[in-house]
Amino acid sequence: MGERSEWRDTSSGSPRTTASTTGFTPKQAKFRAFLDHSQGCPDCDYGNRRCDVAQGIWEAWRAMPQ
Repeated sequence: MGERSEWRDTSSGSPRTTASTTGFTPKQAKFRAFLDHSQGCPDCDYGNRRCDVAQGIWEAWRAMPQ
């Protein structure tokens, strides 16, 4: 299976790939969002704690079907 991505111009900052074209399922994309947030958020301390934003992403990920 080859990887497929599509650049989306966000008009600010660098272009981003859309989750639907990265080859990840919606659940995988949500988990990636949790990881990206928790690694960059000083309140999350690299995943050792969860801020309110991280907790919201985590709960949304857990609520998604397999």
